[in-house]
Amino acid sequence: MKRFYILTMVVITALAACKKYDYYQNNPNNPSQALPSLLLTDICTEVFPYNFHTDGSAYASRYLTTYGNTLNTYVSYGWIQGSYGGYDILRQVKQMDTLAVAAGNEAYVGLAHFFRAVIFSQLTEMFGDIPYSQALQATSGNSTPVYDKQEDVYLGVLNELEQANTIMANAAGKNLRITGDVIYGGNASQWQKAINAFRLRLLIHLSKKTNDTKLNVVQQFQTIMADAATYPLMTSNDDNAQIVFNTTATSNYYPTYNSLSVVSTVSMEKGFVDTLKAKNDPRLFSFAEPIPGKTAGIIASYAGVDAGLTSTDQQNSASVTSLINKRYSNSMVNEPMMLIGYPEQEFLIAEAIARGWITGGRNSATAADCYNEAITSSMQFYNTYAKAGISNSDISTYLAQSNVAYNNATAIQQIITQKYIALFVQSDFEPFVEQRRTGFPTFDVGAGTLNNGIVPKRWAYPTKEYEQNGTNVKAAVQSQYGGTDDVNQAMWLLK
Repeated sequence: MKRFYILTMVVITALAACKKYDYYQNNPNNPSQALPSLLLTDICTEVFPYNFHTDGSAYASRYLTTYGNTLNTYVSYGWIQGSYGGYDILRQVKQMDTLAVAAGNEAYVGLAHFFRAVIFSQLTEMFGDIPYSQALQATSGNSTPVYDKQEDVYLGVLNELEQANTIMANAAGKNLRITGDVIYGGNASQWQKAINAFRLRLLIHLSKKTNDTKLNVVQQFQTIMADAATYPLMTSNDDNAQIVFNTTATSNYYPTYNSLSVVSTVSMEKGFVDTLKAKNDPRLFSFAEPIPGKTAGIIASYAGVDAGLTSTDQQNSASVTSLINKRYSNSMVNEPMMLIGYPEQEFLIAEAIARGWITGGRNSATAADCYNEAITSSMQFYNTYAKAGISNSDISTYLAQSNVAYNNATAIQQIITQKYIALFVQSDFEPFVEQRRTGFPTFDVGAGTLNNGIVPKRWAYPTKEYEQNGTNVKAAVQSQYGGTDDVNQAMWLLK
């Protein structure tokens, strides 16, 4: 998906579109063979979040709302079918893997395992059961792959992340060159940290499946946390898995640079703004414009539009609410876009401690320590890239507030809410997925919400899949959802 997250949510529109990859299959120095490095660059730009304003993840996650496009199904929760566009990228990952094996460069093989885990996990979290074990076999004569159970997909991708970690550790030890790497500049050790952080994310996604003896979710989490030498993790924002934008290459400007529609018809969403205002959160000033005529930098000067309203009512209220910050259109750079970063990792560890999976984080960190570190690093991220001007004193004051300070009794809600804030227009549909898993925060619905006023739990399988692989997709729908491919049905992961 291009982001489901569309594969991600940045996953559906972007991943949904078919791309021509012929250019990347031609090495100018050897026309008969492509290079894995050429494929890696394109895979990175496809998999990592991009174009948040077009794929709908920011609307579905209730960060933003728009009244300029009444057909936008992410604002109204009116979507039905999703996209299998992620399989287009997986074909390129498979080609990169094949070329890497031929070239004897195991680093690309390790990255292929990682990208497979990312995309397959996003696909299964979008639909439920998906083709996995027999996927990508059309050139071998199998164009109708069977559907694997979601449990088995998770078993597979978690194993692929284990393999990726091992391979990247070997690559780092050999100082293997990774050209075409626009994320870490060829640093295998940093890729290893991202791989392990992403594995923690998937294990937390499986929080309802701790009794599954095949997955052994808690044990896997414990193993990673107990062995820093084998499973290194991120130690600061310097390790964030992110795309950094610049002012020199037009192909690498911030995706909403010079977008008139973003600064004229995209407003902050009421629930998100209210959450920030209730906590006197200084990040609000980096996200939003003040209400027209109000003074910037004062909490009372900001308000959001209720995305549950009809598009007409949203537009009518827009004049007394906050648009998204103009920098998202005026700046070529803004902040990088993360697939996964250090703040999220620390929230994941804090949740694991709060749930009793582990007794503490690395270096004997408590849940409160990890929670505070996650918030602090999020604010520092905006200081670095958005010139937010949040001082250490501001951070300490923020953390000391009664509705922010870590509380064992409300730990999960606090952790998820703060992670939600930290992931503003980041990590595709991850904020939506986490709200779906935990119920935090509550998303606004109302008269303008399609789907009978309900936030969907999934996407229906693509129409084209029914045409090309009907027997298998219908069997998957029958076994999971009683034969009804309904967006309100709960997949195995959520039960």
